[in-house]
Amino acid sequence: QNSDNDTASACRPGQLQFLQDKLYGRDSDLSILTNACNRTGTPGASRVVLISGYSGVGKSAIAEHVKAEFKEGRSYFISGKFDMAQQAKPLSALESAVNEFTDRVIQQGPQSVLETKKKIIDATNTDLG
Repeated sequence: QNSDNDTASACRPGQLQFLQDKLYGRDSDLSILTNACNRTGTPGASRVVLISGYSGVGKSAIAEHVKAEFKEGRSYFISGKFDMAQQAKPLSALESAVNEFTDRVIQQGPQSVLETKKKIIDATNTDLG
């Protein structure tokens, strides 16, 4: 019996057993993205990481895997995905990421909204209103 996975007992001899939350053969990609995220913990350090590749190669799986690791931290890991059906909106992935960020800030309450607004104004040196 395999303690890593409760379904291991249902696996017959000769069958392969894969762990549900494990990404296989992507250690290098995970390491690169994780290291980039770890560097954002210092004041004034921001990162934008773009993941590119052919459809179906696991870009979203890598992003979601790393995103789960940083969910409880002080950093925001937001992501957006380009959808071929949205070709008329070439920035739809960026729009999706910004919407995710604003939703998270709003969920944290009015004080968080005000603090985030101030940080954005200070960072961009503009008055957003």
